[in-house]
Amino acid sequence: MRIIFLFFSFITLDFSSRIYSQSLDFNNIEFTSGYAMYDNFSSFIELTTNVVINGLDDDNSVKMKVKTDKASIDLNSSNIVMDSSFTIETSSMLLKAQTGSYNFNDKTGIFYNGTSYFDRFIVSGKEVDVKSEKYIYKRAFLTSCNEEPPHYHISSQRITFSPGKYFLSYNNLFYLGKIPILYFPVMYKPLGKGSPLMSQFYPGYDGKKGFYVKSNFTYKFSDYTKFKLFVDYFSKKGFGLGSEVYKYKSDSVIFDFSYYRIKEKDSNDLRWGFNGGIWDSLYKDGNSEIYLQSYVRMLSDPQFNNHYFRSNPFAVSDDKQWDLSLTYKLPYSYLRADEQVIYKSVNNSEKFTESYNQSPKIEYQLLTKPVGKLPLNHTLYLSAENTRLNNTYFQKKLNGNYTISNDFNIFKNLSFFNSAGYSGVMEFSTSSHMSDSFISRYTYNSNLRLSTLSNSYDIGYSGVFRSKVNKFSVDRNSVDDGIEESRLNLNIMLFSQIDKYFRFSNYYNLNKNDSKFADRFGPVTVEFYKKYLNYEIYFNDVYDINDGNKSFITQLNSEYEKNYLNIGFANYSSDKDKFIISNTLGYYPSKTMGWYGEFTLRYYVDISKDVGVNFFEKAFSINKEFHDFRAKFVARNRKDVNEFFLYITMKMNDPYRKNNIDREIDNFFKPWRGYDEERDY
Repeated sequence: MRIIFLFFSFITLDFSSRIYSQSLDFNNIEFTSGYAMYDNFSSFIELTTNVVINGLDDDNSVKMKVKTDKASIDLNSSNIVMDSSFTIETSSMLLKAQTGSYNFNDKTGIFYNGTSYFDRFIVSGKEVDVKSEKYIYKRAFLTSCNEEPPHYHISSQRITFSPGKYFLSYNNLFYLGKIPILYFPVMYKPLGKGSPLMSQFYPGYDGKKGFYVKSNFTYKFSDYTKFKLFVDYFSKKGFGLGSEVYKYKSDSVIFDFSYYRIKEKDSNDLRWGFNGGIWDSLYKDGNSEIYLQSYVRMLSDPQFNNHYFRSNPFAVSDDKQWDLSLTYKLPYSYLRADEQVIYKSVNNSEKFTESYNQSPKIEYQLLTKPVGKLPLNHTLYLSAENTRLNNTYFQKKLNGNYTISNDFNIFKNLSFFNSAGYSGVMEFSTSSHMSDSFISRYTYNSNLRLSTLSNSYDIGYSGVFRSKVNKFSVDRNSVDDGIEESRLNLNIMLFSQIDKYFRFSNYYNLNKNDSKFADRFGPVTVEFYKKYLNYEIYFNDVYDINDGNKSFITQLNSEYEKNYLNIGFANYSSDKDKFIISNTLGYYPSKTMGWYGEFTLRYYVDISKDVGVNFFEKAFSINKEFHDFRAKFVARNRKDVNEFFLYITMKMNDPYRKNNIDREIDNFFKPWRGYDEERDY
């Protein structure tokens, strides 16, 4: 039997029909409509005209709202079929589609020609499958630009979108306007506070490695742990793979390790580099702690880092080394066992030679501590080591140093500091050192300081006196009378404030070997710093009375809003005819133009030859702010290096850029990296 119910009511002169789910005994749907037809036998309802269907949560709150002009509901299965265009609203997104169906019990559905709006994202698909609050878009289109047509979009074969969590897409083509720019097979982006995984791509060119595409894939396990995978392709060298992982818990464990390898197709050489360090607290009880420290830098050849990671000033070093230490820390002392090995290249060869081997070194230090209730402080240092230099022999040593010191005020602004110390070195016989030897050194330092509100004047004395071999008495019979150092020191600091200072330092040598008055004077160092409203200047000069200028360095930094100019000038006595100049210009025209640039020129002038400018670095970077993304173009020219690359990042990445913890970690492990840099180049 078929029964049709028509419900009529007048509300403010508006004719409508309302059926409430409670009256029909299903508790996860409620709806209103202008007209409804109910089949009691099959529990089927057809709704037309201003249809609103609410999906209810357990507490009867509205979890999903469907609006359409024509829909049908199967009350037995809670399945809804939308026969006309409709919208779905949830707390996190809005979806529009032409037709489709949705089951409130199974939370599954299928929509045709659907478009979703979530936060700053617009995602479309010819077909949208819904499974457990995941939206799978087929033949999809993604953008965060709300212009029509959008400035950019990503065309994908398939996008899985989980509101508030992530989206994952396959077979992606990135378009600027209607022009395809990049292809990348997989793209993953975090949304909300889920575990973020980010991907970035850097196309570019290097004179030695050819055209390349570098890619980063970064996954954050937590705020304190991050893993990065690097997948690169160089047209002249082949594929390079690398990774970087860190953990940063400052009170328990800190580590950072990086690895990169490439088998160069033009030479068939496997080249690789590995570096990193770890600090791990093994035991802690009150003020006592046992911790492990280690650092390692290993390379396949001395030039590897210089070829592939030039932006890292530390990794570019051509030596390899490792160090391992175990420390027992007490409130006023520590005990440490340390082992270290260093390898260096010889005459720019492709091989390493061991230059230093410390296996091991045991040391104990009593940190500066008062001597009972006396107005004195003392410190003690002891060590035993087994060291090999230049692959020749092991040298066993015992070292000891004890220093006692005190300081007091003579007057309100006049203070006096003095210290006396003893150190001894015991060297045991080796194959090239046939007898044991013991040498003592006695030290004395004093300093008288006059202080005012912004100035300080220091005059002091420092002396080091060496004993005879295997004796405690000073070696008066040697050429230098056993006096390794004996000099008066002068240091003047003027205008010592946060925005300016002037420092002058010099010493006068009292050793009798320097018979001439001029020979007794050490180099004069003058240092000046001043910061004004929009610029700052730094000046440093070291001058020797006999040899003339040793070094001259000055730096002028000027900044007005976001525009800046840095000019550096230097000259060194090792090459007196060469004047080195460094200029960096940052230019930010206006907010409306949306771009800014940095231009770098570093060159030298050699006056011993025909005067001319010799550039050793030319570089510029252009940063452009678009409506939906940021672009960065970098070109760099150095000796044997010609490189440029392009970097594009969507503004939809902004919430997942480096936070305060990331910046703290980078400052600890990689202080040379810029804010937007995820790796070294």
